Amino acid sequence: MSTVTEVLLQDAADALWRRVMSVPELSPSDRAFLAWALHKDTPRDDLVALATTAATNFSTTRSYHDLATIGYAAHASGLNEGQAQALRHGLKWLCGRSAEIAGEPAPFFTDAVALLGVALGACFLLGDEVVATSQWMLGFVPRAAKLPAIEAWQRCLFSAALHALGSTELPLPTDVGVADVRTALRARSVAPGEAGREEAEADERLTLGLLKQQVTEDLPVVRAALRLAAFSWIRRSAPVIVPGRITTPDVLQLLDRVPAGLRRWTWEEKALTKGGEARKWHVDHEYHVQNLLYFLLAPVFPDLKDEEYFPSLGQKQPRTDLFIPSMKLIIEVKFLRQTDKVTKVIDEVGSDTSLYLVKGTDYSGVIAFVWDASRRVEEHTLLQDGLRQIRGVLGAVVVPRPGKMS
Repeated sequence: MSTVTEVLLQDAADALWRRVMSVPELSPSDRAFLAWALHKDTPRDDLVALATTAATNFSTTRSYHDLATIGYAAHASGLNEGQAQALRHGLKWLCGRSAEIAGEPAPFFTDAVALLGVALGACFLLGDEVVATSQWMLGFVPRAAKLPAIEAWQRCLFSAALHALGSTELPLPTDVGVADVRTALRARSVAPGEAGREEAEADERLTLGLLKQQVTEDLPVVRAALRLAAFSWIRRSAPVIVPGRITTPDVLQLLDRVPAGLRRWTWEEKALTKGGEARKWHVDHEYHVQNLLYFLLAPVFPDLKDEEYFPSLGQKQPRTDLFIPSMKLIIEVKFLRQTDKVTKVIDEVGSDTSLYLVKGTDYSGVIAFVWDASRRVEEHTLLQDGLRQIRGVLGAVVVPRPGKMS
């Protein structure tokens, strides 16, 4: 990409940001949507604060906007027990409301932004809430999406809402003009359907074209936020060192080379500089291994996340060790001690994977990375074979503690 093109794109992105920030009066659900869509570019506490206010407000004045706000917060960062209770009670109230009042559509009938937040909130709670919310939305959302006044980008949000609830009733629009919306939804892992690499890259190219061509002032603020989120994602999603797109086998190959890098791992028996001290970089537990992998992967994947919370399952909220959102790839780290049985690692990876890859999620899968502090190399092949047989595990890497770490 030429320098001139980069400048033009950045200027367009700056204009989008000014557009997003230029509208002071927004509904609570629209404000929550902006914080959710632009979660990398806005303080995380903004959405948490909005959810706290919404949960408090709902106890006195019921509003579907407040439920949507809590739903976006649930998807982005989870909820505390009070917020989850407010969401649970609110969904029961909302799903009992008619989509029409005296023959006229209710206010939420065409509010695609709020309905997506509501759907994400139901998915966070799982169980009966998903079933009830799905049945309620299917009663009117397909009709709302066909209204002449509804634009293609709103139909994209309607489609994402129903998809989150497990319905394929409303396909994702394929219009060229909403390629940026499809990209933004993929960035937040809520896009309906499985997009292949070529399809996703085609949408990203179209997004850059839209960014350069369309006048920003003509866009509604929510629409502008979607385009800005798509552009931010495109900048982050491609590895900054590896040319082109990297695949899961490429990541596995990179992790397989960790032992080669450990050849120069600092482990000094005596000081190497005059007046200095001998240093030994101990790897004592799982967190040290996570730090090592973060150091390796972060320069390659700008969107790499560590200790990322996923949606709750009942009282349990899974948390990944490392997560690459652009690949929807989870890296699970395990530490095998001298006193551990090898089967312990298989049990733990199987348990963790079942929590991450529950029905309705679209993560590509898990790579298991095991640091063997006991150096039981004769067990490694069997351990890797066992890990690969776990549903959702795409590959396994087992690295023995270097011999010099005696």
